[in-house]
Amino acid sequence: MPSADPFTRLRPGDRVAVIAPASAPDPDRLRAGVEVLASWGLEAVILPSATTSRRHLGDLAADDFVRAHDVIKAWGDPEVAAIWAARGGYGVQRMIDLVPHGIFNPRSRCRPIIGFSDLTPLLLRAMCESGTQMIHGPMVVNLGEAPEEALDHLHRLLFEPHVPRTLVTGLTSWSGGDVQGVLLGGNVSLLAASVGTRDLPNPEGAIVLLEDVGQPQWVIDRALTQLIRAGWLSRAAGILLGDFSLDDDPALVTAMLRDRLLPLGVPVWAGMPAGHEQLNLALPVGAMVRIVGGYLRLA
Repeated sequence: MPSADPFTRLRPGDRVAVIAPASAPDPDRLRAGVEVLASWGLEAVILPSATTSRRHLGDLAADDFVRAHDVIKAWGDPEVAAIWAARGGYGVQRMIDLVPHGIFNPRSRCRPIIGFSDLTPLLLRAMCESGTQMIHGPMVVNLGEAPEEALDHLHRLLFEPHVPRTLVTGLTSWSGGDVQGVLLGGNVSLLAASVGTRDLPNPEGAIVLLEDVGQPQWVIDRALTQLIRAGWLSRAAGILLGDFSLDDDPALVTAMLRDRLLPLGVPVWAGMPAGHEQLNLALPVGAMVRIVGGYLRLA
């Protein structure tokens, strides 16, 4: 698929809409994250979904319609420079069909949606419809506890010009060699749950990022198998493995990943610090990237 356009870079004074399209954020962690945004000169506008919850429905942040409305409202506001998910958890799949298809057009400026994990289908759909890159990276509740390396990396990605440069070093090759393609992907469970919907972009020639958390290895095996059987993952040009913070022996997880992914016959690179560990380095979904000798670069 063709690469998406870079978003308009943020600058001090910009307004950022904070939404909760999935689970309800902890108020103290949300407040700490907003303080980080303020330290960057950004004005956080917190929409209703980020301050209410439906705890009798598994900790959802507000009603499905409220969460969807906040997505629509934030994207349609010409004063909003970026849309930042307060938290992941669960809930995007419940509300995403309440957001009309075609609504993610560039409007007056190209702006990113920022988040990861349960945000995966929203990032991919917004990227495809708008033709604008999205950010797979820390959510607002993560900012107050993120290490400086992650914050500096994220700030640079959001504020500095989009030019060819190295994003990450130290990746480990499991198979194949150098590879170039549009960066797609995200959480394995959400990618598998999106099969049969309109949220998955064409992965032909893409580098697919994969990560997940809080599952036994057989559950991720099943999700990867679904993506392969559906003919989605097997069309990728390469695989980039983030963190798999699973409830099993890491050796079992690694063995399962190798068993599922190496037969695809494409380059597989591991060691990307992206996912549910403390060091979660942001990545531009939809950007053309290259992996060369363990270096991940903006192409």
